[in-house]
Amino acid sequence: MTPFDDPQAEQAWMFLQTLSDDGDLDEGFALLSDDFTYWNNAIGRTLTKTELREITERARQQMVLHFDLVRCLNESESVVIEARSEGANPAGDRYDSPVVFIFDMRHGLITSLREYCDTRLFEKVFGANPG
Repeated sequence: MTPFDDPQAEQAWMFLQTLSDDGDLDEGFALLSDDFTYWNNAIGRTLTKTELREITERARQQMVLHFDLVRCLNESESVVIEARSEGANPAGDRYDSPVVFIFDMRHGLITSLREYCDTRLFEKVFGANPG
């Protein structure tokens, strides 16, 4: 399945695209419910929509990531996207790693996102505590 085979998968992929390159964060965060939560295995704690926005804005000053789709799975109100993320920080440290995103949807909005990535590489490029 590609993100364009299902409206929920397309919405999940669109959100990721707004995080990468020069994507429109306002457009992306409009796809999220008010009670949205985000969790990342490198950060290790749950963030609110507002906290994720703040971290994203700070991270963009350090590095802009680009996501390439590997595959997409969709079941009921859950979407799983496997992607390859790449970018480099100002020090020249490259971030080139597989990443998995698990989205939960409700009433046409993304209610939660869990991200699984290479924790050692994440810490090297983004620092020990980006949140």
